[in-house]
Amino acid sequence: MIILFISVVLLLLLILIKQSFEKLHSIIVIIIFFFIMQFILRTQVYPLWQQLATLFQSVPYSKGLLYTALLFLSKDLFCALLKQLEYEAYESLVTLSVRLTVIVYWVNEFATPFQTFVQLLERLS
Repeated sequence: MIILFISVVLLLLLILIKQSFEKLHSIIVIIIFFFIMQFILRTQVYPLWQQLATLFQSVPYSKGLLYTALLFLSKDLFCALLKQLEYEAYESLVTLSVRLTVIVYWVNEFATPFQTFVQLLERLS
């Protein structure tokens, strides 16, 4: 509820800033975006992450799935901001970066089981 109230107040403040200081508006939007994002991550996402991690502790690769979901969530937020500011090229770079990060993470995660599987197949042939 507090986030909704803060969002409404900030929306009114941003409208006032846009009308008064057009050139500073995009910089202030970015600053406020990161403050709100940090607040939401710290107060809601991180506690939810901890609760889900303990709940699915026995499920294999559950932390990796949570990590992947958090990366894609943050990518969507950054891409929406970059799209609003008309930086489509940077939006593509962020998307590529997150995809490569997820691929590298899962390749490292599955390297050992995959090697065991290959060794098992070699023994069978």
